[in-house]
Amino acid sequence: MFKKADIILAVTLLVLGFCVLAVLKGLSVPGNSVAVTVDGVPFGVYDLSKDQIVHIDSANGHNTMQILDGQARMTEADCPSGDCLTFGSISQTSQMIVCLPNHVVITVLGESGPDAIAY
Repeated sequence: MFKKADIILAVTLLVLGFCVLAVLKGLSVPGNSVAVTVDGVPFGVYDLSKDQIVHIDSANGHNTMQILDGQARMTEADCPSGDCLTFGSISQTSQMIVCLPNHVVITVLGESGPDAIAY
């Protein structure tokens, strides 16, 4: 059914995939703030070291973000699917939460470098 070359290709692709994940994880560093955009427009930047609740109201809908213990998560969303509520907490520079129906994006920012966004 499977030829030796098929098995070697599958194993090689799996190993390559895990290597890419390891490199991406290694490039991720703890963030110090989160940037919120609505419709691609900056809504605000919030410090991850300060516990707070942020209400994000726009023409598209309502979302609530909670920052607690250095991590941000979406706690409320009035969008139909509520997928953004399942992202969990984020705190690393390679992480983000997206609420597509409400056009809300939460991105973790680091000190400086390519992951920093000027607001």
